Amino acid sequence: MDSYGLFFELLQVALGEKAVLSRTPSAEEWQKLYSLATKQAVTGITMSALEILSVQRQKPPMGILYEWIGVTEQIRLANQQLTKYCKQLQQILDKNGLRSSILKGLGIASIYDVRGKKDYGSYDEKNLGSLRQPGDIDVYVDCGREKTIQLAHNLGQSLVKWDYKHLHLNIFPDAEVEVHYRVEVLLNLWKNRKLQKWFREHQNAIFNANDNLDLNSNTNLTNDTNGFVTPTVEFNVFYILLHIYRHFLYEGVGLRQIVDYYFVLKKFNLDVDLDVDLNLNVNESYAYKAVREFGMTRFARGLMWVMHEVLGMPREWMLGEPDEKEGRYILEQVMMGGNFGHHDERLKHSGGKLGAVKAILTHNMHLLTHYPSDVIWAPVWIVWHKLWKLTRR
Repeated sequence: MDSYGLFFELLQVALGEKAVLSRTPSAEEWQKLYSLATKQAVTGITMSALEILSVQRQKPPMGILYEWIGVTEQIRLANQQLTKYCKQLQQILDKNGLRSSILKGLGIASIYDVRGKKDYGSYDEKNLGSLRQPGDIDVYVDCGREKTIQLAHNLGQSLVKWDYKHLHLNIFPDAEVEVHYRVEVLLNLWKNRKLQKWFREHQNAIFNANDNLDLNSNTNLTNDTNGFVTPTVEFNVFYILLHIYRHFLYEGVGLRQIVDYYFVLKKFNLDVDLDVDLNLNVNESYAYKAVREFGMTRFARGLMWVMHEVLGMPREWMLGEPDEKEGRYILEQVMMGGNFGHHDERLKHSGGKLGAVKAILTHNMHLLTHYPSDVIWAPVWIVWHKLWKLTRR
């Protein structure tokens, strides 16, 4: 078995889908596994597997182990700080009369406390979300672009960088905040118009999880959504897949985001099994219907194969039948590019906006035969967005 195979097994142990590696890696292989975990931004998650494997006497050399532990502790501390920032941010927005919801990573980390289908290991499962490598804080507000810009000015930010989807809010010294007035976009202008309508129609689901939370209370951040408002898990069945799809097309996506989706599908299926306000299966939900409506079925089926092969995700959680051929293509891109495509040589450029645009368009050429209706719109969107922004200024 090659290092990729061992790495996938390591992830499955972390997620509770395997109890042990098929064989003990060599010192060189452990270094490769650590490098892959770093490239894919799953260092902390895989550290939880090492806690389980140590009982089986499958652990890396001490030098690698100490480095792994050190990085994991940094991730844990960063998550603690960002969780506090999220609650503070929602308190500020609430005081300004704005309803808000924490999106994506930090909004999903709270459901990482659910182990796999098989109950392997004995570590404290409630801490798994704290091992997810965090990024920016993404928050949605339902007040539109102009009021969001005014909010930034009111908070003392004179220079505001904004685009069609969000703006950058300078409010914390060591954390980047993106305030979304549109949840997500598609570069296909026709699809994007439908998408914005879909989000408006499902606006309540964006704020539904823990919507009755008292944001100004001083309670401990130990409830199911870490003390802040997030979208419902059913909403995330569509939204997180859309987020992965968009990054796959235009920047690259890594296993960190795919692990996020593993937990979304797991949580949704468990809720269905427990009949938690749901009387349907995943393929009957409004979220899965949206996957078909927005032409993401081929990508979804390929991703299901990846999640089964890489993460050991059970077939009963899947959005339709897995597509092995498409899945192998997706997995090749994921392993090549790493987290958000940062390691993809095809996206390297000499600098500047023109260089970045050229790199993206060149990169997209190999995607044309797979997702033409979205890829061919990229250059059109670039021109349209430039004109749109000029008219708004």
